[in-house]
Amino acid sequence: MKTKWKVLLSFAAGILVTVLTPILVLATGAVYVGADTEPGYFERKLAPWARDRSVAAHAPKEKNPHGDAASIAAGLVHYRENCLMCHGAPGIEGGELSKGLNPSAPELDMDDDSRPEGELFWIIKHGLRMTPMPAFGPTHTDEEIWQIAAFVHHLPDLTEEEKTSLQTSKGKESRQGG
Repeated sequence: MKTKWKVLLSFAAGILVTVLTPILVLATGAVYVGADTEPGYFERKLAPWARDRSVAAHAPKEKNPHGDAASIAAGLVHYRENCLMCHGAPGIEGGELSKGLNPSAPELDMDDDSRPEGELFWIIKHGLRMTPMPAFGPTHTDEEIWQIAAFVHHLPDLTEEEKTSLQTSKGKESRQGG
């Protein structure tokens, strides 16, 4: 009987140490949280893995109900006003502010349709904690968010007219100090 209690006590002590050690390390301020340095290995590997699992679990599985040409055009306007400054577009760098983001805003113009539009919708609507990605849900309707998601999926196939529209906006933004 004593052996059983020793095993249980050892197990409980192991759990306690496993839980308390990270808390103590964090409580001492030993983990540097400045945005001016690259994240460590575990943050670079574990955080995106956990983020992607969470987004996939919570995102709507439905097809984008606003994926037509008019919706993509409306999405361009929202993207230009809210997203271009951080994410840029094909041939257009993000604004000055984007240079100090850590983690950096991903380039969305890659020819990679692997992220379903439902996941883009969820990310745009709810934002991502511990990143510079804000939640657009409080300021945009679901229809507008679906339009932005449709435009993001359309980014690799921008027409010259759309590129010019985005580039012109970028020039105005620079002159206004934004």
